[in-house]
Amino acid sequence: MRKITIQATSGIATILEEKLRNKYEVRVEVISDNPKAICQIMGRKNRKWITICSFASDENIRDIITMFEVNFQLRR
Repeated sequence: MRKITIQATSGIATILEEKLRNKYEVRVEVISDNPKAICQIMGRKNRKWITICSFASDENIRDIITMFEVNFQLRR
């Protein structure tokens, strides 16, 4: 199983965790609920944490998941 870390506001983090936990081992770090907050999903590659994708806290969930899956495949 692959390890990822979601750094996002509480609402987005919960939804992303539910959608991604079937494929990945998910760790969540909740950041402050600021509309201008920059969120990110990080993954482990060669024992280092790298940013897979960054997104705004008000972005569409489907867009975030699509962006994550495409970037994850590119970085493998």
